[in-house]
Amino acid sequence: MATTRHFTRHVNAGETIAEAIKDCTDYGKNPDKTRGGDLISSYECDPATVDAEFLLSKSKYKAITGREQKRDENILCYQIRQSFLPGEVAPEEANRIGYELGMNWTKGRHAFLVTTHIDKAHIHNHIYYNSTSLDCTRKFRNFWNSSFAIRRVSDR
Repeated sequence: MATTRHFTRHVNAGETIAEAIKDCTDYGKNPDKTRGGDLISSYECDPATVDAEFLLSKSKYKAITGREQKRDENILCYQIRQSFLPGEVAPEEANRIGYELGMNWTKGRHAFLVTTHIDKAHIHNHIYYNSTSLDCTRKFRNFWNSSFAIRRVSDR
């Protein structure tokens, strides 16, 4: 069984929203950690342009709803880190499990990117999902104890 952790990504001081999204997804897509990009999968976004697509959805959200969050309160994307014990799964299987977790957790309503890192003794996934829904009318609402809920979904 994998261990999981849930993170939020905000804009740091001195960076733009575009830079913030690009920084986190670029870390995940690092070719040295993902076997040259072979261990990357995605849902409703292209791994090569995921940062621009996430950013575009935020602009559409503002245009459709008329709502804009304060810069320091705006959650750009969420990240789930899913780690497996050494030897527990093959890299391809870990990526498939991460994709299933992303799909089950977002219920197919949010674009996401799964990157499987093999640079450590334990294989682990970084699952980045857009805080803005695919139809750009809603934002994901994080809730109390979501980390425990993610763990239950992952264990299934």
